[in-house]
Amino acid sequence: MPNNNIKNVNQLKSPCVFDTWSKYFGAYFTEEGKVVFRIFTFSDVKMVKVQVKPRNKDVISFDMINTGFGIWQLELEAGIVENYDRYRYIIERNGEEIAVKDPCSMYQDSYFKWSRLYNHSLYDWNDKLWMCDENDKRISRQSNMTNKLQPVSALRIYEMHIGTFTKEGTFKAAKEKLYHISKELHFNAIEIMPVENTYSFNWGYDGVDKYAPNHTYGTPDDLKALIDYAHSLDLNVIMDIVPNHLGPDIAELQKTGPYIEGENCFGYKFNYEKDENSIYTRDFIIGAALNWIINYHCDGLRVDMTKFMCSDYTMKQMAAEINYHAPDVFLIAEDGRDNDVRVTRPFDFDETEENEINHEKFINRIKNNSVSLANLGFDSEWDFPFHKQIAASVLGFWDCREKNLCDFDYSLRDAQSRVKYPMSHDEIGNVDGTRLIAKIVAKELNLNDCVCDCCHTMKCKLAAHAAHRVLEALIKGELENMSDDERINFYKSNSLEKFFTVDDVLKAYIKAFEMQKLTTGKVYSIPGAKMIFQGDESADISYFKFFRKFSTGPEPYLREKGYEPGLEAFMDSKLFSVKPCDKYLYLNKAMEDYVSDLNMLCEKNLALSSGHIEKTIVQESADIHAIYCRKIYNEIFSVSNFSDNEFNKSHGIMFPKGQWKEILNSDNTKYGGSGKFLNEQICEQYTYISLAPHSIAFFEKLI
Repeated sequence: MPNNNIKNVNQLKSPCVFDTWSKYFGAYFTEEGKVVFRIFTFSDVKMVKVQVKPRNKDVISFDMINTGFGIWQLELEAGIVENYDRYRYIIERNGEEIAVKDPCSMYQDSYFKWSRLYNHSLYDWNDKLWMCDENDKRISRQSNMTNKLQPVSALRIYEMHIGTFTKEGTFKAAKEKLYHISKELHFNAIEIMPVENTYSFNWGYDGVDKYAPNHTYGTPDDLKALIDYAHSLDLNVIMDIVPNHLGPDIAELQKTGPYIEGENCFGYKFNYEKDENSIYTRDFIIGAALNWIINYHCDGLRVDMTKFMCSDYTMKQMAAEINYHAPDVFLIAEDGRDNDVRVTRPFDFDETEENEINHEKFINRIKNNSVSLANLGFDSEWDFPFHKQIAASVLGFWDCREKNLCDFDYSLRDAQSRVKYPMSHDEIGNVDGTRLIAKIVAKELNLNDCVCDCCHTMKCKLAAHAAHRVLEALIKGELENMSDDERINFYKSNSLEKFFTVDDVLKAYIKAFEMQKLTTGKVYSIPGAKMIFQGDESADISYFKFFRKFSTGPEPYLREKGYEPGLEAFMDSKLFSVKPCDKYLYLNKAMEDYVSDLNMLCEKNLALSSGHIEKTIVQESADIHAIYCRKIYNEIFSVSNFSDNEFNKSHGIMFPKGQWKEILNSDNTKYGGSGKFLNEQICEQYTYISLAPHSIAFFEKLI
């Protein structure tokens, strides 16, 4: 809670080192009201001009000064140009003049040639106490007993996409739903999928303006108001950034300067290590990261697919710069190298000491590739191995894997130091667009044997699409109102030759619902950061497809996802685009109650946030898995049933020593369960317990 002894918040000093942050490139206002323009371009450029287009006035041109190494700069006195004026650069090279927008544009109201001046200092923030570490709900990489802040392991993240999160798809509309996320669902962080400005609507990962918020979502002030309000609700804000590529549509960096080194599988690859220009490209991308932290007050960054940056030096420089300029801010990597320990290994003593004493020297050593890459300094990473195993445990056919609880148990090693999740945007949108529930229904109805003859992976995708359409008809109340002939024709129209009764589909749906509760509960049963993707907290079955409007038409590889991207995919991906009829609404509320109680459970029990795993138990013959977690005197024991059968007295499981009380059971009627498998007795080492099929129960140690 805020410190009530603080009388004047204006006297507080933020731990961010604002005054020492070098404004690498771009156009920015000084404290005196002057405007500085700074751009990195090709070293053989003959001339660079700034053209400014004031409102209701003619365009004004200013010659820039060549400061060497391809860097051009200009400083204008106060009053010559104003906030929100449009501007662009004219670059003369090889006898040609080209007009480009600012590669570090802070404000784009479109994606074409003109940028807009934007003075960050004019926004009146209300989160002074939060930014000055006077709120103990703030997550910090520097948490300790002195500052009372929360560690990264305490994160309970709600992953959201601004464009699909609300009907309006704007920052302003998203702001109105934050109270529900914080105070009713009890998440303590939101992770915003990338808002880097891009070509039209987009699912976020093809940004071309790395410093500017997507103009289709709103203005920079709108985004700041969203983050400001989140902090007032005790929500930490994590911004997703994409330093591994530049979006392929309407990109101008390759024309502006030597920022690009060919292409990778996502778009244009950045020039991080190719030649002497690489150090400026690194400064460009790290400046973009600092922009979201310092100008937008983000508490953490999730860094997309860092292995495809193909530059561990850039990763290490990013961590070093952010640790120095904003010591509280944490970094989460989506690395994808099977939990390479180097990613989250802290800087060693010697480097940390040098970083504190001589930051500039340390950064120069990184730029010159003369530091060890045994430790990259990130604070956490997405746990891919864990996710694959939790998915395999309920899907079986996931990635051609079979359920194996011993493999799942092995994936828990060091899982408490990584972000765990049942599904993210990738496993939904980057696969086939369907949710976990639809994938499970496809498995339960054996739909992959009902679709066309193709490879296993494509069969699963087509089956998931068919399951989604059948499930949608059930939830909307349409399936049971069909005659048998209409139902047969409906199945045939979805490439299914097999006939399913309404009871067949309903049974598969309820089982999928229970299995989603199990996977979600399993994520929460492990110490460390947890994450839920938007809609999954309500068991929403709406699509979340990869979507993007292309300037030249869809690329062929996207058809491998099983759908054509574009406007239809965008509309399908809107949250709750599939609205249940009254008969099934209770399941949405039941899942919300379940997730809310899981979040509260983790908030109240340190064993599930910053604790450690003391012991695990695997009964493979009965598909039972148990985890014993501990933090000082707080001890939690959770038991999960992954089988189709009840777990009862015919199967014994040994509790850790002491007396234990059940504190949460996914079979509770409050969560849509049967209520038949609750354990109300005090449990001791050899007490028999009961578990519903596909369920999880949490027990707290009393003495």
